[in-house]
Amino acid sequence: MDRFEFFARLPRNEPGGVAFTNAYLTAVPIKANDRVCDLECASGDRAVWIARSRGCRVVAVDGDARYLPNVRRRAVEGGAGQLVLPVCADPRNPPLVDGAFRVVLAEGAALGLGLKAALTLWRRIIMPEGHLCVTYPGVVNKDAPNEVRAPLERRMADPLGTLADYHGLVRSTGFELVHQVPLHADLWEQFYAESQRHAWALVASGAAREDDPTIKTVLAEAQWFRTVGRSRVFLQAMVLRRVR
Repeated sequence: MDRFEFFARLPRNEPGGVAFTNAYLTAVPIKANDRVCDLECASGDRAVWIARSRGCRVVAVDGDARYLPNVRRRAVEGGAGQLVLPVCADPRNPPLVDGAFRVVLAEGAALGLGLKAALTLWRRIIMPEGHLCVTYPGVVNKDAPNEVRAPLERRMADPLGTLADYHGLVRSTGFELVHQVPLHADLWEQFYAESQRHAWALVASGAAREDDPTIKTVLAEAQWFRTVGRSRVFLQAMVLRRVR
């Protein structure tokens, strides 16, 4: 079982939620004629919500084509079938026109790239003065030990940094920080609780084995957050404006 097979029936495959997305999008004036890109959209709940709440067109991008039928179904069921366009593309090099989007959302999409590389790659598809909304985890203490870092870093291209580190990267890549919001601990907990229940249900139904690597990783990460990570890591949403 891979991460798609595990998370395909869940709303999202990284911590977050509509309340979190809405909290940072309040700083971005999205109009009905704006084009929005949602990178690593997964099953599409975020893309559909944005299309419905803002009345805009959303290109929902994911590198795994298996997600696209889920996105189409959610869009139709959510009344946004004409507004959401699912596209299979690698977030490392999205085959999209330069300056095509007023807003690009990237919740969790930068983990496999590293923050600096992601900002550098995605900048070109954002129009001048447009916005990139990116979420990225970090450590409260730069000297945090391996037990704090390891569960997230095994899925990341770069080591976890501090918020000050990330602000420096933002300035060096042609963006200006205009707003930021941390993910509340309750939403972290909700994500891990849902993932844990789903893992147990898959094992109980015989759809997965308890020693399946993905099942073990999901359960271990949930346990890590509750016992170690809760007060020592953060997930920050940063609203960035392209300034040059």
